[in-house]
Amino acid sequence: MVTDRRVILVVDDEAAVADSHAHLVRETGARAIVETRPGRVESLLANHPEIDAVLLDIRMEDLDGLSLLRMIKLRRPDMGVIMATVVDDIESAVRAIKAGAYNYLLKPLQPERLERILDSYFSNRPIGVHDDPRFAPFITGCPAFVPLFQRIQSFAETDVTVLLQGETGTGKEIVSRLIHALSPRSSEPFVTVNMAGFTSHLIESELFGHRRGAFTGAVSDHAGYFEAVAGGTLFLDEIGELGLDCQAKLLRVLQSRKMCRVGETTERETFARVVLATNRDLRSEVEARRFREDLYYRISSHVVELPPLRERAGDTELLAGYFLRKYTSQYGRTIDGFQPEALAKINGYAFPGNVRELEGVVSAAVLIERGPEVSPASLPEYLHGNVDNPKDLEAVKRQTVLSVLAECEGNQTRAAEKLGVSRGTLNRWIQADRARKSRKS
Repeated sequence: MVTDRRVILVVDDEAAVADSHAHLVRETGARAIVETRPGRVESLLANHPEIDAVLLDIRMEDLDGLSLLRMIKLRRPDMGVIMATVVDDIESAVRAIKAGAYNYLLKPLQPERLERILDSYFSNRPIGVHDDPRFAPFITGCPAFVPLFQRIQSFAETDVTVLLQGETGTGKEIVSRLIHALSPRSSEPFVTVNMAGFTSHLIESELFGHRRGAFTGAVSDHAGYFEAVAGGTLFLDEIGELGLDCQAKLLRVLQSRKMCRVGETTERETFARVVLATNRDLRSEVEARRFREDLYYRISSHVVELPPLRERAGDTELLAGYFLRKYTSQYGRTIDGFQPEALAKINGYAFPGNVRELEGVVSAAVLIERGPEVSPASLPEYLHGNVDNPKDLEAVKRQTVLSVLAECEGNQTRAAEKLGVSRGTLNRWIQADRARKSRKS
């Protein structure tokens, strides 16, 4: 039972249902605040920092629960959100989990299930290395993050363009959302654009917009992401995927704060704050003439370098425990921990896919395991190799990628999902390995 008077915000546009849910929350020993007007939730969270979690209905008329969830996670990334839904709308609940909800409950709510989820949520919040609760989504106990978080906060409070660098899966999108949440623009939109998700001839139109008739298929005027985000934050992920022509246009926008839609000559002003991210070594890309030198020097003044998981002392075990509790709660399983041998294999592995890969490994283990603790048999085969003290991390990465590809019978999409990386990243690893073998021969 919750005994330390946690505060739960109960949101449902039906007053009778909201009161019923609030009663159940109070039965657990927590305090409940009721809100039947979803549009007021944003200001309520701003004015009541003591709120610890939100019990949120998915189906509401004026503002649906999924949209409200996304807004809550932008304004308060630390906030735990539990969705309430009906049995024939599980698909929405799954989408909510992917959007950052902690768990979901089926209506009518069962008191025991509600209490278990609340207990799980409050017991599963690791003590962070920063006092500001908004840093809570970035889970770490590594002291090296203290100055890193101070750097993030300093950059967030100004309008500088920030570059996030780090390997795939190190938490760059989480940090981008932190920068937005800590900034004066936190009440404005936050938009993520993955550069690897667009073909080269479409990315300019997507970023800057286009005029009707500018090219085949442009059947109407289109506002790009720079316009759509207005005075909010635009997060451009995998910036190293941009072609040189589009890099030149991006440089001009960052310098002048002006742009033209494709097919237009009239300049439009942009007020967006820009955060960039890459898992490539941009300095090496400049030397290889794949990235513009002038753009690199324009964006490299305010850099946050995120370390890989293997360099975060103690965080592999901390995160493994966090993900275990998270997914046992979501999947309704009872698993108390890891067998020592299983934990040794997790701690001894380099995780080239970093936190994202670790999360996938633990999530799968929770589904597979049938005992009271995660056993080595529930872990992927590639974790069973002798990688306790890898002398060559690149060799470990190659071994892992090749093993997973073999396990997936060469299916790169499935392999990328298992590794916790994008298809583009996996393809670059494969091409790099082929180039290495070609040089050797």
